[in-house]
This record gives sequence, structure tokens and C-alpha cells, in this order.
Amino acid sequence: MMRVLVVYYTQSGQLKEIIDSVVAPLTPDSNIVVDYEELRPVSDYPFPWADAFFDCFPECVMDIPCALHPFSFDPETEYDLIILACQSWFLSPSIPVASFLKTTEAQKLLRGRRVVTLHGIRNMWVSAQEIIRQKLFAAGARLVGNIVLADRHNNWIAAITIVRWLVHGKRGPTGILPRAGVSDADIKNASRFGEILLDSIKKNSYDDLQQKLVAAGAVRVKFDLLLIERNARKIFVKFARNVLHRSTISAEKRSAGVSIFKGYLLFALFLLSPIVSVIFTIAGLLIYPVARKLIKYYQGILLKS
Repeated sequence: MMRVLVVYYTQSGQLKEIIDSVVAPLTPDSNIVVDYEELRPVSDYPFPWADAFFDCFPECVMDIPCALHPFSFDPETEYDLIILACQSWFLSPSIPVASFLKTTEAQKLLRGRRVVTLHGIRNMWVSAQEIIRQKLFAAGARLVGNIVLADRHNNWIAAITIVRWLVHGKRGPTGILPRAGVSDADIKNASRFGEILLDSIKKNSYDDLQQKLVAAGAVRVKFDLLLIERNARKIFVKFARNVLHRSTISAEKRSAGVSIFKGYLLFALFLLSPIVSVIFTIAGLLIYPVARKLIKYYQGILLKS
């Protein structure tokens, strides 16, 4: 009997839809048992986000955990595969997922286990995945695969629709704007990745799993978005440190710092990123060998040596 554990946190429910599609090929097999662990923060985060959600920005970026309700899994269970499904918040793993990875139970659970990461995101995930990669390595886990489902629309259009959905609760479509998030077609077709996982589970062999997933379109990396994200992450860290410093002074100064960050974020999303995207796209053509090497790294599962 092979055992698979799916660990996840979702607000809108989209990530659970993605999980269900990926796991669907596994469940009919009587030799495979799939367990689910939905992470539950003691003080959950609002959805739709509205303005209150932005207040968790500094803790998210600086990897400050939240309290989670007790888990239902037994950390001593020797799972054959763990699927860690996550979202990116502020170019970082969501706080519930990052908090889970810090727990004693997760450390016991992950040691020596094979892990596949599964992202359901707008379009930026490499920073979050890099952080998760490092945490899994530190826990003694073996990352054997990564799957990314993203909103395929233009970066500017996706920014508008995601703000409309996450902040105002309107997913759409509305007028000329498409429905926000990962498309229903992409979610449905994600079952093909489950077929690849099923083959590895049955053979108990994961050495070429990521190669097969990439060949099937599981990880697409756009060079312009990659550079935007890597640079934005550095700026986010500076903002987060500043807000946390303000927090030690007064709640009013913290609130002001969060408001400044929110203004910067909206400016970057709607005005700055379209211009920078064009510049970085041209740069990718001029330094193609470097761009190709970076893309290949982020499509893979190994940490930089």
C-alpha cells in the first residue's frame, strides 16, 4: 500500500480545485491511499482580502509564523509522497504554509520523505519556491517534483483581475475583463500531471519525474517576470524591515508603513511592471545563454550549489 499526503492552505478554494485535478488519477487505484491536511490558522486571514490583508505583509516577507490548529496527520507515518500545495503572498510562501514548515511535526514528517510542490498562482512564484526548496532541504526532505499553474493572461490584465477578485471578491468575467485566476481548462488539464505522478508512484522511481513534468508543461518560466520578481523581492524585504521597525514605535507608524507599501505595490503592478517587462524581454534576447540557464534552473528541483 502506497500512502500520499496532501498538505495545503487555500482561501478562495481555487488551490483545492487544482489539487483535486492533479490527484484525480491517483484515487481510483486501490493500492494508493491519499490523505489530506488543510492548514488552519488560529486567527485566519480575511477573504476577500480588502485592506486588512496587507497588514500581514511584513510578517509574510520576513518569515514570521502564525499559530496553526493541531494537525490530523501522524508525523511518524512514512508517506511515500507528500504533495505540498501553496500560494505566493507578496513573493513569499503564504504564511500558513511557511508556518507549517517551521513546526516540529512538519520536521518529523518531512525527514527522508519525497515531496512534490504544487503552486496555484497569478504569475510569480520563483521566490516562494526557492524559499520552500531551502526549507525542505534543511528538513531533510527530497524535492522530486514541482508543478505550477498560473494565470496565462497578460501581466497587466492579470494584475487588474486579481486585485478585483482578492480585494473586492469579484472574480468575473466582467465586461472586457476575463475571469481571474487559473483558467478552468488549465485546472481540468492538470490531471495529466497526476498521470505522471501515478507512474512514478507505481514504479517507486522519481529520478526523472521533474523532467517528465517539465516536458508536459508543468513549469513555464518567463524571463521578464523572473527578473521583475527577483528585483521586487529585494525591495519587498526592505519595505518589510521598515514596517516591522515602525511597529516597535507605534501602531500608527506601522499602519502608515503598510499604506506606503500598498501604494508602491499598486504603482509597480499597473504602471512600472509593463515598462520593465519590455526592457527585461529585450535583455533576455540579448543575453539568451544566461536567460536560458536561469530558466532551466527554476524549472528544476535542485538547489544552487
